Amino acid sequence: MMRVVVRRPCLAELRPWVSAVWWCPDAGAAESVLPAGRAHLVLPLGGGWDAGVLHGPASRPRLAGPMPGEPVTGIVFRPGGLRPFFGAPAGTLADLSVPLPELQGRGGRRVPGQLPGRLAESTRAAAVLDSVERALAARADHTSADPARLAGDVQRGLREGHSVAAIAARLGADRRTLATLLRREVGFGPKRYARLARFERALRVLRAPDAPSLSLAAAQLGFADQPHMTREFRYFADVAPGRLHRVPGPTPWHVVHDETFKTGRPDPGTLPS
Repeated sequence: MMRVVVRRPCLAELRPWVSAVWWCPDAGAAESVLPAGRAHLVLPLGGGWDAGVLHGPASRPRLAGPMPGEPVTGIVFRPGGLRPFFGAPAGTLADLSVPLPELQGRGGRRVPGQLPGRLAESTRAAAVLDSVERALAARADHTSADPARLAGDVQRGLREGHSVAAIAARLGADRRTLATLLRREVGFGPKRYARLARFERALRVLRAPDAPSLSLAAAQLGFADQPHMTREFRYFADVAPGRLHRVPGPTPWHVVHDETFKTGRPDPGTLPS
């Protein structure tokens, strides 16, 4: 299985908007990126920012790679985390992949043409990720962050299982206004996002080495029963949950198309998600 270094952002100002940054020295295997309602920026290190692709919030799996011999780094945004950095509403990017030079035409701000310093020559994961974090932080527009913060309050409530009406009452806002805000800032309406949030929780639980049985997990995660969970996995991941049960990956939402996935035998060197 390919080696991937994944960490939470070290810069405190990024943490409200970015859930993870990652670096892979050689993406030599194809992989499926499963949906988690999050946007994902992928940067091949040799090409600078203009070679990057912004994958909008996803509700369907996406095939990526392989890119053998080419170091790649990436940024995983929290739901609602795009606005301070790109300006484009998430609703215009949902289930789309947009090269960064084209983003301006979708309401996004122009991105720098080069990555900073000697990033392309660096072989140390920490140095690469530190440079990417600094470059991203430098482009943040905090004046556009307030709608994203409110959208973050809504999506956290949905992830905790609260209804839109209950969230609206707690925030003192109209429920239709909140639904419109969520579609614009997160990319999906409340019902679709709540399903995605439950699916992501299920991925994290089921792919752990000590995951409970499928039937017990379905009950614990709020599915009506195991067949209901299977239908949701087939819809969002194109595979049954048993294919991922206790099979770890570079992250919970990455499935590498190698012998690990085919046989269910995890590589002991796989980094923890």
